[in-house]
Amino acid sequence: MGKFVKLLIFNLLIFNLSIVFAIGRTEVVGYTKLEQLCGVVYTYCRVDQQRHNIHVYWMWQDEVSANRNQRYNFYDYSTHSWAWTDTGKKVFPIRSGYGSMDYDPITGCGVASTQHTGSSGVYVELARDQALGAGLFQYSLMPVGFEWPIVAVTHNQAIHIAAISQLDGDSLWYVRNYPFGTWGTPIRMANWGNDPMFPSQVINASKNSNKVIISWEDNGTRPEIGYYRLSNDGGVNWQPQVQLPFPPAFSGETLPSFMIAGLYPMFDNNDNLHIVSQVGPQIGTNQPMWPAEIWHYSPVNNPVWSRIARRGADTIGGSAPFPVGYNAIAACRASIIQNPANNNLYVSWEAFDSLNYEPLTGLLRADIWISESRNNGLTWQTPLRITTPNTTSKRYPCVGGIVDDSLVLAYMIDSIAGFWIMSQGRETWNPIVVHRIPIPLNGVEDQPAFVSNHPILIAEPNPFIFHTAIRYSLPAQSKVSLEIFDASGRLVKTLFNELKRSGVYTTTWNGINYKDAEVKSGVYFFTLKTSNKSITNKIIKTK
Repeated sequence: MGKFVKLLIFNLLIFNLSIVFAIGRTEVVGYTKLEQLCGVVYTYCRVDQQRHNIHVYWMWQDEVSANRNQRYNFYDYSTHSWAWTDTGKKVFPIRSGYGSMDYDPITGCGVASTQHTGSSGVYVELARDQALGAGLFQYSLMPVGFEWPIVAVTHNQAIHIAAISQLDGDSLWYVRNYPFGTWGTPIRMANWGNDPMFPSQVINASKNSNKVIISWEDNGTRPEIGYYRLSNDGGVNWQPQVQLPFPPAFSGETLPSFMIAGLYPMFDNNDNLHIVSQVGPQIGTNQPMWPAEIWHYSPVNNPVWSRIARRGADTIGGSAPFPVGYNAIAACRASIIQNPANNNLYVSWEAFDSLNYEPLTGLLRADIWISESRNNGLTWQTPLRITTPNTTSKRYPCVGGIVDDSLVLAYMIDSIAGFWIMSQGRETWNPIVVHRIPIPLNGVEDQPAFVSNHPILIAEPNPFIFHTAIRYSLPAQSKVSLEIFDASGRLVKTLFNELKRSGVYTTTWNGINYKDAEVKSGVYFFTLKTSNKSITNKIIKTK
């Protein structure tokens, strides 16, 4: 692919989306109207590091919920093309959802899990592609009694499932499928009293050996406690569960808590364990949605925990936090991979921006961030936002691996922040995208997350009542001013007039004029002036 930092602008106005800007190259591989792709970062983007193929798997739904299914797309590195158009390939013959995917390291073929609802209840099914990117699936039904199946495949081609009991909805179980179609006896994973009580489990497997790990949080405790269990022989035997120590988060401000749906494990090239997690505060029995931190754990490091990023009062503007929505905190859903060429670690996550909220739902919009470590996670580079704040919310990132000299990850672009199935906003077609970021991150983190040949000027919300966030971009360093005018052309307020470097900026206007008095309801205009450009947009103040 070559080293590059490209600007890709794709305009999906026919799907009622705003223009999306990004560093690197972004490809739409599918769509869905179901914004709840998953609770935790269930693996749905995988890079076959031996063949450099990309597997992407997501839950698809149109207007009719009966049409819900899992869809799959496959990038063939030998032809540099996707197997299907942006619709993807339907995986299961009947209504299905809430699964994950991996690939067979021997054949390179995709392996996926899902759950169905039948007359006898919920049951789990596996699908295995019979040839690379063929979409010709072989199926195997798991014994009845389980739901929320998460899948991983080890070097010996054994398929491993971590699932929740359908009978109690709380307890965590493991089942092995090997050879394909042959199911082993279910094994209870969590000790009594330490069950997830929510599908927070994640399973991952080594592609170099037969190691398997399952991680989860005990969501019935306050603060929430994290656990994991290891198998060194492909799921035949399991070591006792290990309780994760809490990271030294928040610098003594309050007790840390792993929060719901936070732990994501991985084995590196030497089969050493790594776990990344979102960590939130525990204040009494409350778990505020912010501040939030992203942390990395490895038992071979000293110290074992290292902080990757923080999203708190120092990085979230505004006088009060806005809600981020269901099952999320200010920074969450971290996942991790390793570059096999140089052993660098990469983590991606979603973080919410309190200056960018959806007027229709009142929920914050999110962007995708990444960070890199070159010393096995002991220290991390300054986080890089790889998506540009705009009128969409970028959600559910899953980092998949490395292709050539680019980091590959997938996420969903939600055109209205919030879940319409929970009566938040309205349903929309939301793209599933694969994003490739040039690595290493040398120099990239110092570049603006958005570059254009022309300045961009946007205000959200518009109309507004109390305040609005004005975002603007500068292609080059310039003397720049931002002024507010009323409908008759009289100057209301100068927000700033100064020299600025190129990049993307945000400022707020609280409806106050230069006399520190609140302006009346009506139409106003805000003008961005640079040394050689001038842009004016309309904004409406309401009561």
